[in-house]
Amino acid sequence: MRWTGVGVVVIVSVAAGIWLGRSDAGDAVRHEAEKAGNRLAGLVLGAAARSVDSDLRVQILAESPELFEALRRGGSFGGKFSAKAARGMFSRDAEVIEDVRDKTEIIEIAPGSWQIRFPIVNASLFETEAGLVLVDTGMSPAGPVLLETIREVSDKPLHTVIYTHGHVDHSYGAWALLEAGVEPVQIVAHEKLVSRFDRYLRLRGSMARYMSQPLEHLPQGPEDLVWPTRTFDGARLDLEVGGEKFVLYHYPAETDDQLFVWIPGRQILQSADYYQGFLPNAGNGKRVQRYVESWVLALRKMVSLQPQTLLPGHGEALTDPSEIQENLTVLANTLEFIVDHSLAGLNRGLRKDEIVDSLVLPESFANHPTMQVQYVTPQDIAKMVIRQYTGWWDDVPSQWSPAPVASQGRMVVELAGGMDRLVEEARAWMEQDIRLASQLADYAFLAYPDDPRAQQLADEVYRARILDPSSNTQEIIAYLDVLTEVRVRQQERQ
Repeated sequence: MRWTGVGVVVIVSVAAGIWLGRSDAGDAVRHEAEKAGNRLAGLVLGAAARSVDSDLRVQILAESPELFEALRRGGSFGGKFSAKAARGMFSRDAEVIEDVRDKTEIIEIAPGSWQIRFPIVNASLFETEAGLVLVDTGMSPAGPVLLETIREVSDKPLHTVIYTHGHVDHSYGAWALLEAGVEPVQIVAHEKLVSRFDRYLRLRGSMARYMSQPLEHLPQGPEDLVWPTRTFDGARLDLEVGGEKFVLYHYPAETDDQLFVWIPGRQILQSADYYQGFLPNAGNGKRVQRYVESWVLALRKMVSLQPQTLLPGHGEALTDPSEIQENLTVLANTLEFIVDHSLAGLNRGLRKDEIVDSLVLPESFANHPTMQVQYVTPQDIAKMVIRQYTGWWDDVPSQWSPAPVASQGRMVVELAGGMDRLVEEARAWMEQDIRLASQLADYAFLAYPDDPRAQQLADEVYRARILDPSSNTQEIIAYLDVLTEVRVRQQERQ
């Protein structure tokens, strides 16, 4: 048996605990984040947890309200926003727990069926004759609140916990249940969740970087995670609890271990992260492979079940069967269109960039209210599809064994006639094609990171990229990283 309390992973470093708590700039940004009411801005604030950059990131946002407004374009990711939870998703700090407590609500969807809405993420609770079935446990600071919330509506024992997948916001709150002595009969997940947890431990430093989390917060060993006690390796597992059937369907999608839960007796579908109410996180450039074709199959299966209620992992419940059918179908059709376009381009022998750049969604998909581009773009999803089927080469001959980027940058600066001339050209290109201006800024800054002219150019270009209405949240986070690195180097020079 490999499940214990979270332990070391939930210890919050002093630096991460202070960075938004003590400064006027931090108070201002936090206040705006609270008003914004969305997770996506909070992810950016949470990304500041690397101590060397955190205060600077806050300072940049506080100095430039227009940048924060750009972050707000991302919209809601579900639940009330908590800046403290966003930057403390692995934390057991009392202040973070209290903020989660203040912003959690439990909504009765049907008799004996509830949606628990934490900041950022949801869990689902079902009462049976044999006890309670809990689907997902939230992030770590949600753990104590989860237990309290359950007891608001039922005093029955906790029978089964189901993890829909191993992401931190869905499977890290169980530590509080075990610490309080509330041990479920079983904790169920797909067997690939175990390898996911193992990978998090093995690639701890890499995960910290790409998840923009402080290294000291990530699990250090198996004892820092709450492991499933029962796993299955197929596409389906039928559970019976209190004479009721709970059907777990496994389709790799946002993760390779993801599953959704169908409760036929109640006609309720707990859809995990397959449905998010906007174009989903199916093409994240910082994350491991997503499985877009299998995602389509999952959505088609959901449609065939004809649910009367849909409980997503993020966002509000859907209780109109016709709306559920429409939204699931539109998402399936959109993802399928992207897959078909990508594979057709590969079969035609197009370069990967040509495949991506030629993708245009039909208006009926692009204009649907649930297909808003917030987190990633259709082009990002196409890149993920291509990555699944091809190697790392981008089809550009020089990129098979390229010169180091810094060397390329020095050559470009020289060909431009020096740094002053390159900066001049880049600024001119900002009005014509911000993407080309960004490439020139990258060459200058990566080749000569301590040159004030290169620093200023990178700052100007990536501020413009953040403010560009076409930039999505994942891009904005990356661009804010550049502004922070520039500020670090500018301060080192002083």
